[in-house]
Amino acid sequence: MSTILVTGGAGFIGAAVVRRLAQRGERVVALDNFQSGRPQNLEGLAANVTLVSGDVTDLSSLLQIIKRYRVQRVVHAAAIVSVVSSLAAPSQVTRVNITGVLNILEAMRLFAIERTVHLSSEEIYGPFRYEPADEEHPLAPLVPYSIAKVTAEQLGRFYRTTYQVDFINVRPSWVYGPYLPRQRIPRLLIEAALRGQSLHLPQGGDTRIDHTYVEDCVEGILLALDHPSHPYDAYNIASGEAWSVAEMVALIRELIPGADLSVGPGTLWYNDQLPVPRKGALDITRARTVLGYEPRYPLPEGLAAYIEWYRHQQKQGRF
Repeated sequence: MSTILVTGGAGFIGAAVVRRLAQRGERVVALDNFQSGRPQNLEGLAANVTLVSGDVTDLSSLLQIIKRYRVQRVVHAAAIVSVVSSLAAPSQVTRVNITGVLNILEAMRLFAIERTVHLSSEEIYGPFRYEPADEEHPLAPLVPYSIAKVTAEQLGRFYRTTYQVDFINVRPSWVYGPYLPRQRIPRLLIEAALRGQSLHLPQGGDTRIDHTYVEDCVEGILLALDHPSHPYDAYNIASGEAWSVAEMVALIRELIPGADLSVGPGTLWYNDQLPVPRKGALDITRARTVLGYEPRYPLPEGLAAYIEWYRHQQKQGRF
């Protein structure tokens, strides 16, 4: 049986990937430095999952792990995630999100690693020039996070051309669902509603975003990991639909009767400094055609599943 390394394996998306791989009986090594990842995210998993404390920026340690566990495939989810975090610590984002990828690529060059699936981001497109945005959309990153993701993709293409490594990029969009760590929509809206609190967002109702439920994101990642041969090195993994923040608020109010939620018009902001650029739906035709990817959670269904998870957490006294 082959071993799959998931970097950032205790994080939001990484842990979801580990759980799915474990369910299908794969031997998995989950690597995390636990700066943002939580061991609790991997509670109750079977003996085929090994949790290792380590950092992808440490090449020597990474190579030892790959050699020790005979890793043959990698899902590279380790990163400093989010636009806001990258504004606060651009040098740290560069170190982790670029050096980490470079170390994975060096490991692929030195060892017989069959494939790496790298979690890139739709943020690399910058302001959408057309919609739906396909993988050929111009790359116009605006902040250190998305600049680092573009750099990581380009490093992968250099190694692919020069050393024939199989480095595949998936570009998710605003992933949400159980264990989302960041205080952003829809998490903050759902939590306020379930606590019976009023929440009014002063602006942002007109911003349209392609929100991706975490289970759909994981499905796309695994399809890319398993596909026999890739004609492309990048795939949009999203819902293929864009909903405005005002529409999201209305959906949550329908799903949680009595929810006192509202949002003002205009553009959504990441924080007080930076507005969210023009976004919209992603074109997922390539992933559908090549990988057989088909999202199962349009926003109404994804929100319903997320709320159901929160209700279960409430019953368990965890929320």
